[in-house]
Amino acid sequence: MPVQVTPAAEADGVVDEDEWDEAEADEDRDIFHCFTQDYPTPADAVRAARSGEKVEWHGRIEGGLMRHRVLADGDPVVEQAVFMDGFLASAACCGWIQAEDRAEAERGILTTLTELHDICRPVLEAEIRAARPGYRARHLHAFSEAAVDTPLRFPRFGLRTTYAAREVAVWEQTRDPATWNMALSFASFLGFDEKIPELTRDALTARLQRNGVPVNRCARCGVPLTNRHPRWNGVWTWPIAEIGTLCEVPSDVNDHDGVYMFSDGDFGYPHQPEPSI
Repeated sequence: MPVQVTPAAEADGVVDEDEWDEAEADEDRDIFHCFTQDYPTPADAVRAARSGEKVEWHGRIEGGLMRHRVLADGDPVVEQAVFMDGFLASAACCGWIQAEDRAEAERGILTTLTELHDICRPVLEAEIRAARPGYRARHLHAFSEAAVDTPLRFPRFGLRTTYAAREVAVWEQTRDPATWNMALSFASFLGFDEKIPELTRDALTARLQRNGVPVNRCARCGVPLTNRHPRWNGVWTWPIAEIGTLCEVPSDVNDHDGVYMFSDGDFGYPHQPEPSI
């Protein structure tokens, strides 16, 4: 059974606002629609996993990167996982590349995730309790996985929880909302950094550095940097393709005094690592 991935919406023509709202409403009713069509209940998924199928869904919900899967070895469990994303992920990646001891950097990233979980969980839990009194958010555990599909081999980092398959009858019992919101907070969506100061870029950078992850940032534009990427060795770059080696500081690149001639500003600026690094 192939891995289920949330498909992008496709249309032959322009989708008007009402159609878009209707599509979003349909998605909200069951965001695992493809997944649950194949496996209507967790018990169905466990049977499939025991027969050798790879039972897994992964995708983005409102910007947050998440995964659901069934692990059938031993006592079967349903795993709900969210992945590090956004600025936190790019800072951790650059710091991991820069590190002389990558095992130490990996431990530092896991420590950072654990600390952020302990900070964010009470806030996310309280928000949901406003609508669901008595709600308790799941305790999540930091993890890393080997990424074998990229030459860089930067591990995948995230937080996860598991549910004993024998104790759940419907998928809703394996969908903890605070866990999903944790993914949104990692992805820097919905203004979580305004509610939780520890999620600001400066705070995340400082926390990673305290935990032994050598994060470098550009003194001009503030993005995380590395000069040890195998394709850009010796050049300060950011792992975002459309920017990469180019600093985003505004310039007068379009001010040509009415004459169509390239100026020095059109070439942009290189990143400049902070002097303290």
